Amino acid sequence: MFGLGRNSWLLVLVQPFAMAISSAIVLSSGFVGKALAPSPQWATLPISLMIIGLTIGAIPAALLMQRFGRKPVFLGSMLLSSLGALLAAWAISNSRFGVFLLAITCIGSTLAVVQQFRFAAIEGASHPSLAGRAVSILMLGSVAAAVIGTETVTLGQTLLPVDYAGSYALLSVSTLIAFALLLFFKADPQIAPAQSGATAVPIPNILKRPTLMIAIAAACVGYSVMAFVMTATPLAMHEVHLHSLASTKWVIQSHIMAMYLPSLITGELIRRFGSLKIIYAGLLAFLLTTAVGFAGANVLHYWWALVLLGLGWNFLFIGGTTLLAQNYLPQEKFKIQAINDFSIFVLQATASLAAGAILFAQGWSAIISIALVPTVLMVVALSTYLVHAKYRPALD
Repeated sequence: MFGLGRNSWLLVLVQPFAMAISSAIVLSSGFVGKALAPSPQWATLPISLMIIGLTIGAIPAALLMQRFGRKPVFLGSMLLSSLGALLAAWAISNSRFGVFLLAITCIGSTLAVVQQFRFAAIEGASHPSLAGRAVSILMLGSVAAAVIGTETVTLGQTLLPVDYAGSYALLSVSTLIAFALLLFFKADPQIAPAQSGATAVPIPNILKRPTLMIAIAAACVGYSVMAFVMTATPLAMHEVHLHSLASTKWVIQSHIMAMYLPSLITGELIRRFGSLKIIYAGLLAFLLTTAVGFAGANVLHYWWALVLLGLGWNFLFIGGTTLLAQNYLPQEKFKIQAINDFSIFVLQATASLAAGAILFAQGWSAIISIALVPTVLMVVALSTYLVHAKYRPALD
């Protein structure tokens, strides 16, 4: 269907249950952190450590899949994520901030494996030109993840004696459902362990490919700016500007849906206009985000800013991923995927770690001002590339 195979569609079903824990952590961990941490400035540390876990897991995830194939690693990560959620629930119940941070870091490392779903979905497409469509359709599964994750937080908030402990206990069930579905994932002989002996590609040679570097840079800017603004938003809304938890949840849910709902058309837009123009559109959405952010701090200001932020991320991430997949050879894919994801998560972790401290020290306007810097730099870099590039073959 639509040129995509069984594995691609199965991953669409798995995505909501595997990714629900991510949106739940985004909504709840700042509140848990504020309650457990010795200082409010450490309230966003759990989100930062989730992304640090992503960073730590990025290279091992790719190398383990190169060695053992995708299916065993997918299954193992879901079990580990479920155990991490149960550990987080225990930590909240017993006021153990350090243990909670450990659990979130563990969950983050499993999300690095979930990030590989997009490459597995691309491999399930019948033709390379359908890479954008494969990623876009997969991202639609994350719309349901936004609802499942955030609603699980509110459903489980008072389920156990300590707020939010029940939320994480319920999230462990979500990842077990993902595990059960992944039992039906069919191992592809093209990505089986035999590839582990493929010819190594020198990293300096990889970094000489301008189009490849544009692809990596687009995803890096998309993720770092999104993480920086999104991490600060729940605390800025609920703790600084005193908006209700319901309003905060609505804004975060809208943001996450804006990240994924455009996937209905992003793949086809890429097929029609090309990845570079879609990346440009994502940067424009980021510029509009900062404009709205400077305009005010009412609920609607936050809503518009976070919706535009989600749209910009969607275009940058899918555009960058599609461009990346078109600029490596089969024997290079695991190394390049590892470099790409590691680069993304390092910058994402740095951005989210800084968000809480900057918010409480300098305020919401500082968050918006700083987010503008990488966006403008990427606009300049992409414009320079398009003006001066000699349009040689991507893999020469």
